[in-house]
Amino acid sequence: MITKYAYIDEFGAFGYNFENEGCSTHFIVTAIIVDENDISMVKHSVEIIRNKYFPNGEIKSSRIGKDHRKRISILNELKVLPFKIFALVCDKRKIFEQSGLRFKPSFYKFINNLAYQELRTSFSNLVITADEVGENDYLQSFAKYIREREVPLSLFDQSLFRFENSKDSLIIQVADIIAGSLAYNYDEHKKEKANGNNYISILSSKILMIKEFPQTFADFNIQQNDSNPQYNAQIADICYRKAKFFMETHKGSDELDIKQQVAVLDYLLFRFMNRSPLKYIPTQALINQLCYLGFDRMSIQAFRAKIIAKLRDSEVIISSSPNGYKIPSSEEELEDFINRGKTIILPMLSRLKKCNDIIKLGTSGGIDLFQRAEYQVLANMFKEQNN
Repeated sequence: MITKYAYIDEFGAFGYNFENEGCSTHFIVTAIIVDENDISMVKHSVEIIRNKYFPNGEIKSSRIGKDHRKRISILNELKVLPFKIFALVCDKRKIFEQSGLRFKPSFYKFINNLAYQELRTSFSNLVITADEVGENDYLQSFAKYIREREVPLSLFDQSLFRFENSKDSLIIQVADIIAGSLAYNYDEHKKEKANGNNYISILSSKILMIKEFPQTFADFNIQQNDSNPQYNAQIADICYRKAKFFMETHKGSDELDIKQQVAVLDYLLFRFMNRSPLKYIPTQALINQLCYLGFDRMSIQAFRAKIIAKLRDSEVIISSSPNGYKIPSSEEELEDFINRGKTIILPMLSRLKKCNDIIKLGTSGGIDLFQRAEYQVLANMFKEQNN
């Protein structure tokens, strides 16, 4: 099994004086996930990018600041490298005073636990790498928290969390710029300086998951997307609520098939909420997403039968086209689903009818399969077609 490395950095700090621009409204922990076999190549490529843009120092989000053209150029060069992104985003404004999380040790411990649990349950063989030296009190607390839990969950779990001193790690510098870029989507002091740039959209192809705390399903509003003339807010709302209901009902399931369905739907919802809602996601990309989360690779046929079909059986509406799958947000996408189903269903029905007609004719009417009770639904369908 290939070991994966998670390079950790964060944006924001503890504090609740939000009127002070220096106090972030959000705390973002970002992990850059890299396969062990790709680490050398990624480091070499990041070094080239660092020398190009920061010849005298580290890649630092704070050094780029509001130079969005430079930030986007760097991100576009980084995006071609083989890594994925996990991010934990905490909206500190939604943490109640009576929750106990208004104290730094409690806050850090809670954030550490959220990040640890997501990484621990998503990957079965992972090494955590972060800069635990220096004055970063959060990463110091995270290092301590992880060390206390360096025990496999079971004898069958090959994962062992380790912490490495990585003050000069080039990939941690990638985590820094990613965390700082995501802040322009979330932090109120940063959003007003984003100049319309959507960094979640820019980084979408690299993102495995963005976990928001407190949960934001209830806060998500379906809004008109002016750039997509076919967008229908009513359709989007219906389909979103069906998907959300499945997630809320099955999120804690221990059944393998359900966990895979939840993982795929989580990604479909993420793309639905944070990217152009008219973008189909290729089947192979969804299968790859499952593999990245530690599930065994499955065939396309198994994926369609065990994941997509079962979600649809549970009333989750998923459109399909030759380009893949998505949560629909327009009549056109619903028609894509129906038309694609029609190309499969109608030829099959035609073959069934031909089979029965031939047997019926050859037996002089002695055998008419559609007269049997178990095939009555098919018989009725053919009668309606003839009418």
